[in-house]
Amino acid sequence: MRAESFWRSFREDLERHFVYHPSAGLGRKLQVALTVDGIWAAGVYRLGRAIETAKLGLLKPLLRAAHWPLEVALRFISGIHLDSQAEIAPGFYVGHFGSIYVGPGVRIGRFCNISQMCFIAAAEDGSGAPVIGERVYLGAGCKIVGNVRIGDGAAIGANAVVVDDVPANGVVAGVPAQLISHKGSGDFIYLGASSAALH
Repeated sequence: MRAESFWRSFREDLERHFVYHPSAGLGRKLQVALTVDGIWAAGVYRLGRAIETAKLGLLKPLLRAAHWPLEVALRFISGIHLDSQAEIAPGFYVGHFGSIYVGPGVRIGRFCNISQMCFIAAAEDGSGAPVIGERVYLGAGCKIVGNVRIGDGAAIGANAVVVDDVPANGVVAGVPAQLISHKGSGDFIYLGASSAALH
């Protein structure tokens, strides 16, 4: 397992949030970082992930134990749990707080957005977990369960329940989710004025 840098990954998460404040100075950015639950969640997750992936020897159990109260406090305050056993690429945007769960084993690509009340996890302990590509939009209340793959640029509609693979640039909705278009997530994920360089 490759060690993950806390600051390098967290900085990209911050930049995804700051893209909505293009003229903000340092003071305004600090205010955003201190008041947005999604940024807190990203910070706690990145710290946990750095601990999980580092070669720390006997220190690792102690650091895990020190990190655990932060996870509990975050869940209590915001309702967000991003499990440190999940692999979430940098540039992750948590748009709203409340009832967000990303379970162990889940893999999420770069520049994805997750909305409130989303649940992404394996169907049961020890079974395959969802693999989500890059620039995927996860609408409010959606559920992605089991060993499914979501292609790059896909959009999952609000309250959709995904139990089958979704193709790249697919848009799905319903229970269970059905493919309704191939327009993708472009209208839902904003990466800033220079976003063309990121595609």
